[in-house]
Amino acid sequence: MTEEYNPLIGKVVLARAGRDKGSIFTVIDQIDEDYVLIANGTNRSMDKPKKKKLKHLEFKPEVLTIIRDKILKGQKVFDAEIRKSLESLL
Repeated sequence: MTEEYNPLIGKVVLARAGRDKGSIFTVIDQIDEDYVLIANGTNRSMDKPKKKKLKHLEFKPEVLTIIRDKILKGQKVFDAEIRKSLESLL
């Protein structure tokens, strides 16, 4: 994963296109300027995140700071942590 600071990591996003349309996720990594990896802890886990174009995502103002900090420190993030963090926003 990314070790340097990235403002996108930990951001809460809403999928606007594709099979996951209308679902809420968090960004767990940025591949390049057009693509990110997203996960929600249920059907998109940390082990199998979804590669998604930035233009197909709607960025929300919330940031999952605990998840972001663990990713940036290289610590293990569990799917249950992501799931609970996203559920607390709903």
